[in-house]
Amino acid sequence: MRRSIECRCECGLEDFRVRLDREEQVGLVSCCHGHHSLLLDSRDYWAEVTQDCRPKAIKCRCGANTFGVQLDYEFRNDGEVRSVDVMLICRACRREPPYTTFDIDYTPTESLLEKPLDRIEEPWLRALRIEITAYWRPTDAQRFAEYLTGTLSARVLRREPDLKECAIVREDFRSEPVSDLYFSPVVLSKLPSVRDPEKFAPLLKLSSPFRIAIPGGLALLYYIEYAEEIPSGAQFEKQPPTFRSFSKNAADWLKAHYSSTRGPHTADNPEEYARVASIIPRNRRD
Repeated sequence: MRRSIECRCECGLEDFRVRLDREEQVGLVSCCHGHHSLLLDSRDYWAEVTQDCRPKAIKCRCGANTFGVQLDYEFRNDGEVRSVDVMLICRACRREPPYTTFDIDYTPTESLLEKPLDRIEEPWLRALRIEITAYWRPTDAQRFAEYLTGTLSARVLRREPDLKECAIVREDFRSEPVSDLYFSPVVLSKLPSVRDPEKFAPLLKLSSPFRIAIPGGLALLYYIEYAEEIPSGAQFEKQPPTFRSFSKNAADWLKAHYSSTRGPHTADNPEEYARVASIIPRNRRD
């Protein structure tokens, strides 16, 4: 059983510019009046998908970028939606560019039929995230990790194939740079199964250092990253108060114990930065 719906904006227009991410199965249509609508269930994943880049703007081979949007629904035997084919009809040449399919693996699915376009006022909001860079020696990373786990009682997780929680870190940072470590004051059984878990959970990331070859040896550039807001559907929510307090204490400690000569989001060991600054041009240091 199949059913087709021609998409229409709340203002009545049926011509859209379209952005689609075929892999993530999310899409946005925008009418010429500037009204934006998410396709189908894109709201559930939109903020997560769009934090690093925007879905591709679709353009026809003729060069036009305005389309009619037709949704072709396929149903299961129980009447629920199995999948939706997104068809794009070029308003200039009537050609139909390659479409994508949204696979539906949940119930109920009535909303996909009743509200195929989901109006959104600000589709390009971005979460507030913090990145601090630090020219450190391995002992500086050890010192910071021990502050987090000791004074702030943070738990430590490591990116491993099974994503299991690690014991409190007691590694010898002086012999080998650490792998990426994630610190949290909140009990987490595992890391989120995403590329950058610190963007989606109450986690502070201490990265494995970026190695910079300089005359006479190596310089180690560490990254400390965390999010003050995390995606929730097409919006964002603040991190739990416990984590906000934890991350503020961590940032204050870095400010008190290290140098911010390079800028407000830096926390360098002064001796290491002086060594690097004397050799590396400024545009490469930053």
